[in-house]
Amino acid sequence: MSHAEERLMQWLRDAHAMEKQAEKVLSALAGRIESYPQLKSEIESHFRETQAQAKRIESCIERRGGDTSVIKDAGAQLLAMAQNIDPLTREYLGRHEIGVRTR
Repeated sequence: MSHAEERLMQWLRDAHAMEKQAEKVLSALAGRIESYPQLKSEIESHFRETQAQAKRIESCIERRGGDTSVIKDAGAQLLAMAQNIDPLTREYLGRHEIGVRTR
């Protein structure tokens, strides 16, 4: 596989992992919303669109001879979550890693 093909497959796997993470978030959110039926309906609709997109991406991966690795999906999901940590938390975690005491 060429470098470009490897990069494409990695991009597709990352995109698939992000869609799967979005499914989890949307599902949990829809499950908690009770007082706003119209909003809940919109979130459920977006959830279905996200599921369909994940299936299309998975199909692309399989047509190219790859698979959607659970481990790679989990790793990409963790990375996506880590990138969404607010700056203050990121600063605290950075200090903790190098042994700097916080208040």
